[in-house]
Amino acid sequence: MRWGLRSLVNLHILIAALVSVSLFPRIAIAEESEPKYVFPFSKVAVRYPKDHLNYPAVDVEGCYARILAPTSGFISQLHRLDKWTPENDSPGTRGGLTITLQGDDGVRYFFSHLGRIKVLKNQRVNAGDWIGVMGSSGNARVTRCHTHMGMSRICPLAEVYLLQGEIWPQKYLDAWKKGQQLSPRKEIRRLEKNDPLGCTRSRADSAIDGTRGS
Repeated sequence: MRWGLRSLVNLHILIAALVSVSLFPRIAIAEESEPKYVFPFSKVAVRYPKDHLNYPAVDVEGCYARILAPTSGFISQLHRLDKWTPENDSPGTRGGLTITLQGDDGVRYFFSHLGRIKVLKNQRVNAGDWIGVMGSSGNARVTRCHTHMGMSRICPLAEVYLLQGEIWPQKYLDAWKKGQQLSPRKEIRRLEKNDPLGCTRSRADSAIDGTRGS
């Protein structure tokens, strides 16, 4: 009888140990599923101002710098041909070669005036993947070599204005450069709550073809 009790206790200890071990991989997987962020420019030192024209965005300077995916997601839109002309100056073509990344964090990341594109439409990318090269396409041909970066909510249909930028990226770039994991998704969620018709308004403005540049 004494032997049977000891065996039962040992069995309970073994079961508890197995359960404990099995929980660790689950915790690790949960942690890995959280979005990771990296500074999206490499190889060439870059600089950027604290402001940008008349709407939230940033123009990053550092010719031929590599453009990296700031977080994981998929490439939702590409423009591989530079169709901008000074005579037409259409807002939809001012960005030249562009990449739009739809992040797993629910934030849309837009890069324009690229010199090269290294990804395909609908391609999955991870934080830090090389997606393009800074250049001077679009109206950057008559200004300077730079990359315009915009961060915005994800809209269900193509539009121009929110895509170009809806929140200021500078504080996130500053944080990511230091290795800090500051996420813009809370700021984007607040915008969606306070301005639920943003995508509809932007699409209407795009159809009218306004004058805001990139």
